[in-house]
Amino acid sequence: MAKVLGMVSTPYHLLVFLFIKDAFLTEDEVDLVVTDKTASMEALYHSGRLEPYFHKVFFADGRKIKNPYKSAPVTFWESFVHNGTTDRILSAPLGRYDRMYLGSPGMPDEIAKEIAKTLIRKNRKLSFHRFEDGFASYTKKPVHIINTPSGRFLYRILLRYDITQMEKEILFFEPEMAEREVDFEKHRIPQTQERIRRVTEMAKEIFQFEAHTPSEEVIFLGQGAKNASGNPDTYQRLVRRLRDIAGDDHFVIKPHPRGIYDDFHGELQVYEDPCPVELAIASGEMEEKTLISFYSTACVAGKLLFHSKCRILFLYPLAEDAFNEKCDYEHYFNSFSRLCENVHIARSWADVERLLRPGVE
Repeated sequence: MAKVLGMVSTPYHLLVFLFIKDAFLTEDEVDLVVTDKTASMEALYHSGRLEPYFHKVFFADGRKIKNPYKSAPVTFWESFVHNGTTDRILSAPLGRYDRMYLGSPGMPDEIAKEIAKTLIRKNRKLSFHRFEDGFASYTKKPVHIINTPSGRFLYRILLRYDITQMEKEILFFEPEMAEREVDFEKHRIPQTQERIRRVTEMAKEIFQFEAHTPSEEVIFLGQGAKNASGNPDTYQRLVRRLRDIAGDDHFVIKPHPRGIYDDFHGELQVYEDPCPVELAIASGEMEEKTLISFYSTACVAGKLLFHSKCRILFLYPLAEDAFNEKCDYEHYFNSFSRLCENVHIARSWADVERLLRPGVE
């Protein structure tokens, strides 16, 4: 029996890790670290509802990391002698683990790095395993948890620990969707209807969610986060155009949790529900709906995790100057549309008309 530590920062992380636990870790002793990165996850930790599903549950408070950019002597001391930072941020001391699982596209965050330093010192055979965290995991080159050449050299010399050998895999629901620069080994999280049923039941107990499904058939998932908005006026103009095509009685917007440009001051009907979209999809209440976004991960999640039959429509080719970032993920979205049924990419407004108004060409 292996000792395993999972780390989750969002509801999506937890859902994915529940699938991994059910698929691969049923014979192992599994502990969980919940971080402070999402307010709802911090509340979930304090609720105690995770405890029946894990051997131990820890809380990691990243707000107690005063300076993640540490001097070389401090980093050396924490890596090879004693890491006082993990003493401060964790609700209880960590034990010795054989494997650690985390969701992290690109470079792991400061909490994962601190935990890694402590765990490697406890067990020099510890391996790290990434799991998917939205489309960034499918498109971004992963960076090792010990990310500097000097750090990797010191670990090899002083601890005989080679992170490039101990951290080299990512678990995906659909490995074929990953782009070439995602150069870790790619492994599938196997899905079965029975596994989906079990995880859905666990999710209902853990999150205690109740999805309030709107009566409107067309749901636009807002994407107005400040760091992605190039031109808010363009963004809102495009959403209004979408509403006009769908028809006011059939269209509703679900504002993005971190969005600041999804407020239309009562002009559009609003779908207010604290339940994350992924869990609303898991409830089975979205099967007859059309979910529309420019390139929202939440649209993808329901298909990958729960094999939902709902219709998905991506608008990213029509974004104009609405976003700072150029969405250049054609391989990912095209692969997704081929692998999953009822997924469409609108490359013209005629496509939108055709898909939202049957019979219109």
